[in-house]
Amino acid sequence: MAIKDDIKDCSPASQSTLPSMASEDILDSRSATSSDEDASPKAKATQPEGSVKAQSPHLVEQNVDPNLWYIHGNSYDLSQFVEKHPGGQLAILTGKGRDCTALFESYHPWNDKHRKVLKAYGPPPPAPDPFYEELKEGIRKTFPGGLYSTKMRLRTKICLSLCWCLMMTLFFIVRTPLSCAAAGVLMATVGTRMAHEGAHFQVSRHEWVNRLSQFLGYFLTGPSMAWMYRHTISHHAHTNQEHDVDVEHIWIADMFPGWVKILALPFLPIGAMVEIGAKFLFVDLLVKRSVGGNLIVDRTLGHTIPEVITWLVVHYFLGPSWWCYLAMFWTAGVIFLPMSQVAHIIVFPDHNKYDSWAKMQIAESVDFAADSDFWFHLAFGLTTQVEHHLFPGIGHHCYGECREVVKEVCKKNGVTYYDVTAKKALGALWRRLVDGQPCPLA
Repeated sequence: MAIKDDIKDCSPASQSTLPSMASEDILDSRSATSSDEDASPKAKATQPEGSVKAQSPHLVEQNVDPNLWYIHGNSYDLSQFVEKHPGGQLAILTGKGRDCTALFESYHPWNDKHRKVLKAYGPPPPAPDPFYEELKEGIRKTFPGGLYSTKMRLRTKICLSLCWCLMMTLFFIVRTPLSCAAAGVLMATVGTRMAHEGAHFQVSRHEWVNRLSQFLGYFLTGPSMAWMYRHTISHHAHTNQEHDVDVEHIWIADMFPGWVKILALPFLPIGAMVEIGAKFLFVDLLVKRSVGGNLIVDRTLGHTIPEVITWLVVHYFLGPSWWCYLAMFWTAGVIFLPMSQVAHIIVFPDHNKYDSWAKMQIAESVDFAADSDFWFHLAFGLTTQVEHHLFPGIGHHCYGECREVVKEVCKKNGVTYYDVTAKKALGALWRRLVDGQPCPLA
């Protein structure tokens, strides 16, 4: 159903390891608005007493100033730059109050304007990672049109929109368990792709379009800002590491022996969807105000409260029976659970082993069935996880061309690049589930 926009892509990520969402557009060489003059030098970087140097992905909330951005070990007050941010306010505000080094680097592969802007607000960032710079140079040559040439194509937007309308019709109008089960399949494939690409600012150059895509894509399961916190902010900053709250949708199963996990398999799909939807709403947002215990939730970010109210009102007054919800959750989870986990079989890597954040992303992710249209659609475009984690701001349709760049640079630098069949990847995921331990693919 979802159109596989040619396959060209890449996703930016740099040599750091933490959360932020620097603008996707600030990096476009055709975006003329961000330069040294744009950045108001009035605000200087500050390092509050007792704050943790922003190098560890384990920054504790009480050790950082919630009004500062932490990048490459320094803290910056970028509040005066928020309205000037070419990628939109949401993109830059997601990094506020936390270490956003990895996302600061990974969303700006097109030029060094982001570094010049940061320099106007305090200490200049350190020299970039040579390995990642080589990757970025290859991407620039592959996509001479820059950032905007990698946004989602019009025909894909139309196709996804039509599928979304069908999904909503099956769920809210037809309202039978069978139709809602079919809606769950569309939610896991079409809906997840809309939400995922919207959360990575891949759909459009306009912030409101990306936010709308994210909101509509996950409308059946829960408030979409849950995905922003779990995936965009946490997962892409701490990929497969201890504080990656997105990678372990099956964390409860790891508490039990293998035979119990097998018995629990029929219930895991529903649990995965509740984890990213209802749990975020009722536990993380309203009670704890944090995700994963260490990622503080800002209720004002991304119009979270209006979204939650809209979601509750529509589902309360127009939603079908509980059986229909269970049917939708189950079919959505059957697809979402394995497809979201299969590329991250190697969890909790030792990031001290790597001299480059980009090398760790490549070593700890895997491409599977990357040339298959079937798996591309079923996995909501994420069969090329290596490229996606290196360049998360570039559209899914660009991943194929990015793969060639990444493979060439990896071969030149002796970096292991995992590209396996779906059978091998899913087999490793099964062993991971039963044994509770990462499974080597080599």
